[in-house]
Amino acid sequence: MAGKRLGMLIGGVVCAAAISACGAGEHARSADNLGTGYVELGQLNYQVQTSRELNPWSLEDGPYLQGFTAAQRALPAADEWFGVSLQVYNWTNGAHTPTSDFYITDTLGARYTPVANPTPNAFSYVPTSIIAGGQLPSVDSDAFAGWTQGEFLIFQIPYASLVDRPFTLHIVNPANSQESRIELDV
Repeated sequence: MAGKRLGMLIGGVVCAAAISACGAGEHARSADNLGTGYVELGQLNYQVQTSRELNPWSLEDGPYLQGFTAAQRALPAADEWFGVSLQVYNWTNGAHTPTSDFYITDTLGARYTPVANPTPNAFSYVPTSIIAGGQLPSVDSDAFAGWTQGEFLIFQIPYASLVDRPFTLHIVNPANSQESRIELDV
């Protein structure tokens, strides 16, 4: 009986040591759309909350596009708005500013960059300094209070590209061109 208990104790210690090693080391630099989707770039961790087509005339999506002029919102018939909602985490002991360098690629290699909002709204991705232990958007912001709990990057993408999925969001560190990637669900 004592031998059985000793064996169980040793097995428990081995399992605890193995589990505690999970996640040790560097964070991922790429993620698919099935898991948590955290990727590290520089000192910060990025996570896609959601990615989807946006309808500028719907009550739900309209606020994400506020700030764009009427002419900008009137896309060519072959194009659509596409939004990527992000959270950025600073798990370090110092303040850091997230990147503003993003682009999407499809499976054929076409590249799409975010459309700058001339008058950013409460949901627009605006890379501001994040305090140690903080996040973007901050937990007391309108963006965090929204259903996606993230700030939006807005893209103009041709409808025809939707068949060339999955899309990949590229997150680039402009200081050294290091890149992390997250596969997007459409």
